[in-house]
Amino acid sequence: MGRVAAKSELLIALVMALGLGAGRATWAQEEMAIDNFAGVGIRAMGMGGAFAAVADDFTAVFWNPAGLAQIEHREVYGAFSRNSIDNEADQAGNVAKSELSNTRIASLGLVYPYPVYRGSLVFAAGFNRIKDFDSTIRIKGSDEAEGLNSDDSFVHEGELIATSLAVAMDVAPSISLGLAINLIRGEDENALEFTFEDVADRPQRFFQAQETFSDKFKSVANATLGAMIRFPREDPVFRVGATLSSGATHKIEYTFKGIPDVSGFNIVEYDNGTLERDVIIEDDGSVTPTSVEEISSSYKLELPLEFGIGLSGTPLPGLLLAGSAHFGEWSQTEFSGVDESELRANASFESQYDNKVRYHLGAEWQIPAVAVDLRAGFYTDPLPFAGPRDPVREASEDNPIVVMARDRSFITLGAGVLLEDAVQVDVAWTHGTFERVEGRLKEENTSTRLFMGLSYRF
Repeated sequence: MGRVAAKSELLIALVMALGLGAGRATWAQEEMAIDNFAGVGIRAMGMGGAFAAVADDFTAVFWNPAGLAQIEHREVYGAFSRNSIDNEADQAGNVAKSELSNTRIASLGLVYPYPVYRGSLVFAAGFNRIKDFDSTIRIKGSDEAEGLNSDDSFVHEGELIATSLAVAMDVAPSISLGLAINLIRGEDENALEFTFEDVADRPQRFFQAQETFSDKFKSVANATLGAMIRFPREDPVFRVGATLSSGATHKIEYTFKGIPDVSGFNIVEYDNGTLERDVIIEDDGSVTPTSVEEISSSYKLELPLEFGIGLSGTPLPGLLLAGSAHFGEWSQTEFSGVDESELRANASFESQYDNKVRYHLGAEWQIPAVAVDLRAGFYTDPLPFAGPRDPVREASEDNPIVVMARDRSFITLGAGVLLEDAVQVDVAWTHGTFERVEGRLKEENTSTRLFMGLSYRF
């Protein structure tokens, strides 16, 4: 978002006395397609996402396609999720809060075991919401001596969805392999609003610039290969799972809407109440009419391989314990086909991003004599962006690195009930927080997700 940052130079000059470290001249948001795990599967998320070595429902196409080989009955699966975000940003003592919530279909799929003489051969098809772009932050600043206030907001709403075809089979009595071919697509609506107000006795008192980016992630294929060892094969006491996912190369087509000039504003309001709309303020202070423009272009984002490994066991009858780890070498991400407008692709992944491991732990207890399961878990989802925002300049007070005071982590709870030996109804709840410091900006974010759905096996 290099041009988005550069466009604010005049606004920043107007409020230089504020010392705002997160103004338009220095704020560029990280690439949303890197990490941002959405949470897949109701039972899985009730167990903290520790499902790579469990993977015995439709969502195995995401967690470990080899786990599909455990399914003996046809299954129809559906789920939806609700995501709520609360953010509090403290910019040099100026606190601002923002909220965002969305409800979406999370998964929909079909599993079909094909009858074979020995072992298992299972097919599956459907889609899962695999990445979550929802985020919000509002940043305020003020300088009483200069009589200037600022109020900026940044909102992302979007997702990536993987439509999958998968197959799994037993290659030995206790070993299964699986392959999922995924077609990934999505969108991200990014709205930015920058407001500066002159509350002193001056000719101009209110400046506002609004910009939007509408990103379309074109359909791109990738593959996930999975393996699972079950001991024993029937009613396993111990399972090991491993996965390897190829890195997708996303073509991102975007449309920018705004005034692509460093001194352009959608609204300038004067003390007498008169308004100027869609103008450019020249160096001598004069106002020139302009118009809101739309600029469309595209670029490619090449993501790295991702690895996963998990263990699960049943130490006591009815008690399932599981854990897994998932690794992405995000610093190896690359841009290609950079857009001619130079509005977006300007990151240096090697210097701005860290490689991260996502850890999952979970447990499930099947209550004796009733068809009710209780679940709990914990997982980490560390943020890979480390900054600074401007990859060209060295890190400094006005181009700070990102310090994670508390990285993103979640606690989870869940429950399931089996009705008439065919319909499984599940619910899961996750709650996570993070705190990060970037110069004089402190950010506290809370995310709560609710998953609900059912599966029918016949």
